[in-house]
Amino acid sequence: RCPSAPAPRRAALARRPPAVPRPPSLRAAEQAAATAKAAADAAAQEKERAQETERAQAARAAALQRAADAEAAAATKERDAAAAKIQTALDRAAAARAEQKDGGSPHLQHHDFHSAMMLHEAAAVLNLHAKAVSIQNIRSLITTILDVNSGNYAR
Repeated sequence: RCPSAPAPRRAALARRPPAVPRPPSLRAAEQAAATAKAAADAAAQEKERAQETERAQAARAAALQRAADAEAAAATKERDAAAAKIQTALDRAAAARAEQKDGGSPHLQHHDFHSAMMLHEAAAVLNLHAKAVSIQNIRSLITTILDVNSGNYAR
């Protein structure tokens, strides 16, 4: 070929035709569609965040419920153990009284009264301990502490 020959026809076909200007109504429709898509994406993200927040709150509530149940079970176990100790002490006292009544000695009567008072004192201590445990459990279940000085009370 000759260097002054015109360029091959293939190169002319490979070029793109010039862009056709779009009408303004088509551009506005594309912008509206893009805006609607962005709004839909934002709404979907907001919904996803709300669902994640709900899941986190549900998990927290479940954890709090499990902790409260475990604490209640521990308090029940502690109360039952205290009741068993009291019952054992009462059974021993009843057995001791039954043995002492057979003797009929006046010295045993004084000892019987002393034992009964000691048993009563032990039962009172165990009952107070059980009440203290129940109060602690109530305090752990109530998250709000009432404060008279906070100004929330009507005078």
